[in-house]
Amino acid sequence: MARGGINKALVAKAHQAVLARGENPSIDAIRIELGNTGSKSTIHRYLKELEEEASTRMDDEALLSQPIRELIARLASRLQEEAHGIVDESKSHYEHQLNELSERYAALTQEAGQMVDQHNVLERRLDETCSELSAKSAACDALDKQLNAATQREASTTALLKEKQAHIESLEEKHRHGREALEHYRESVKEQRDQDQCRHEHQIQQLQAEIRTLNQAISVKQGDLTQLNKDNARLVSELNAARKVTQDLESKLTRADTKLEDANKQLQTQSADLQQYADSAQRQASQIDELTQRLESAQSKVQDFTVSQAKLEAELSVKNDMIERLMAENRRQHDEPAT
Repeated sequence: MARGGINKALVAKAHQAVLARGENPSIDAIRIELGNTGSKSTIHRYLKELEEEASTRMDDEALLSQPIRELIARLASRLQEEAHGIVDESKSHYEHQLNELSERYAALTQEAGQMVDQHNVLERRLDETCSELSAKSAACDALDKQLNAATQREASTTALLKEKQAHIESLEEKHRHGREALEHYRESVKEQRDQDQCRHEHQIQQLQAEIRTLNQAISVKQGDLTQLNKDNARLVSELNAARKVTQDLESKLTRADTKLEDANKQLQTQSADLQQYADSAQRQASQIDELTQRLESAQSKVQDFTVSQAKLEAELSVKNDMIERLMAENRRQHDEPAT
């Protein structure tokens, strides 16, 4: 419990109490004994005065009475015993620390031995790694030589590929011109076919109109008109057959165009593969020649179709002349009764 203040007597009493417990009478210990009361400077000042007074009393033993001397002797004996106890305790504590340090030194020595072993192992591993590194360096040099040789082969292959590419581009240019010529020819054939078809349709319309006129005007010539109708039907059938032939030829021409487009796609694919397989250039050239032959064959078929169409047109002209003669005869027979 904290007190209101301290004085010299309280400090002396606390000093004796601390000494009686065998503790060191320090300022902090005395302040704790006083109940944490008083400043350290004041306690220090009182302790200093008590030490001076004790020194004065010890210096002048003649002034001390016998009981005080006996008390001092007992205190001295007690202090000596306590000092021996403190020394023994310190010695025991020191020996305990010494044993702990010895054990720790032994453990550190063992650990140092293990570290030395690990160091030796690491040195061996380092030597092995250096050997492996040397071997890998030699392997890298060999790989560099192989890479240089491969680079040279690649340069020669690249030059060969460029030469083959130029050849392919030349072939593509030829085929492009062939496709353009084929396209132009196909457009001209289609235009001529459309014109012929329009002309044929117009002629058929005229024939149908004239036939309707003949049917209305000449009832007595029913038999001739029936035969004429049959001829007309046959003519229409032949015209339809001609149209079918034309459609078949158009279909064939379309398939030929498709084959040409497929051939172009295949040529592009082969051109891309040529960069990896330069040896297949000759086979591609052969395939291109075959496609050229197919193109020429398709052109020949188109020419054959043109000839066949001309024949059909000639036959149709003959039929038209026959119809015109029949119509002239019908008109002449129709005009004779009137005359």
